[in-house]
Amino acid sequence: MKKALSFMSVLVLVTGAFVSCGDKEDKGSSKKEKKKADKGIVGTWIPSGDTLEGVKEGFGDMSVESAELVITENDITLNASVDSSELFCVTDDGFIINGQSFDMEYDGEVITITADGQEVSEFDRMDAPDENNIYGKYKNESLGSVEGGEMVFDFAESGVSYMIVSKKEEYTYDEKNSKLTTTDANGETVEDECKVDGDTLTFIDEEGKIETFNRAD
Repeated sequence: MKKALSFMSVLVLVTGAFVSCGDKEDKGSSKKEKKKADKGIVGTWIPSGDTLEGVKEGFGDMSVESAELVITENDITLNASVDSSELFCVTDDGFIINGQSFDMEYDGEVITITADGQEVSEFDRMDAPDENNIYGKYKNESLGSVEGGEMVFDFAESGVSYMIVSKKEEYTYDEKNSKLTTTDANGETVEDECKVDGDTLTFIDEEGKIETFNRAD
């Protein structure tokens, strides 16, 4: 997919590409499953099958903590919270990057990372200033760039961190023809195939790439 609809584009800073296969129609669907299908595209979805495995492989030992595709009438919000503890985290002894410890200073609002007395990076606290508690959510100007979206770094506790990516776009969904339409940055219309089959949501872009999601609610 050429815009934010693609889960790949939301995680562009942290993974490569996804490849997935659509689920086959279940002839023996229960009444409960059919009732869920009546919800159509509206709801919360999580990546499934090869789509989810593609994310995991892109991170090596890392895993996806959660990922959601929330669709309302003409509005889509993509959110991904990825466990990044193995890449970097805050501890009581310093800032850890790929297993290496760096010195850091904290004034209640900004975490400043240093190496050999030189500043390496800064993380600006999003929560209320707190000189007694370094843990919380931060932004980083050099690392947190996502086109049309936002990246937040959540240092949840000692040794535990998450990267949270969110992106919001507007689309028009034609349920009858299973088409999702939006306008790209160049003003051109982009149309993708979007199918709901019970609890499975499948996206197929103009190049034939497939991504699948399962209903979470």
